[in-house]
Amino acid sequence: MNHQAVSFFVAVGLFLMVLVTASIYAYVYSRRRQRRVYGDWNTIFERFTKIDRHSVARIALDFLSESDEDESLFKRDGLVAADEELDPSEIWPLIGGMEGLEIMRRNCAVLVDMAFYVQQWYPEALAVAEQLRLNAREIGWHVDRLQGAAKTGKLEAAFPDYAQRAITTYYLMTRRVLALFEQGDFPGLFELQRAL
Repeated sequence: MNHQAVSFFVAVGLFLMVLVTASIYAYVYSRRRQRRVYGDWNTIFERFTKIDRHSVARIALDFLSESDEDESLFKRDGLVAADEELDPSEIWPLIGGMEGLEIMRRNCAVLVDMAFYVQQWYPEALAVAEQLRLNAREIGWHVDRLQGAAKTGKLEAAFPDYAQRAITTYYLMTRRVLALFEQGDFPGLFELQRAL
């Protein structure tokens, strides 16, 4: 074998070693980063703040019944449509005012992380996670609008519409996350059923 052939094989070998080493490093780094960002189930779940789910469902049901949406989600939870519409002034105390909406906004990020957590075992969860991310952005927009209305003194007029839309979107997010966990009977399902 001549000197050029040996040099070629040594160069190819070194290149392959560098490529394999870089791949292993990238894999390990991405796994560590993913755990740090999303955490394990307990870390994610600890970030979730409970909200009165019956109040959330009542507000959402009122909005969905006005827009002729399917009420099968609520029947599953043992809820029925109220005979009379929810008065807009009732929404504020039911959700806990702006503080309740802020808790909901923070919980949206947790719901998205829960969907990404499920994606470890169920890659199809990516579509659900992306939809949840868009819903979280929508809720953030509604809460921002309400904060702007509060600064201009128009919160009372804006609260019923924006808050009810945000609460309804949040409720539908919780149903999607529950359905995702139930579909695969993933770890944490029992805790999630009690919290959502």
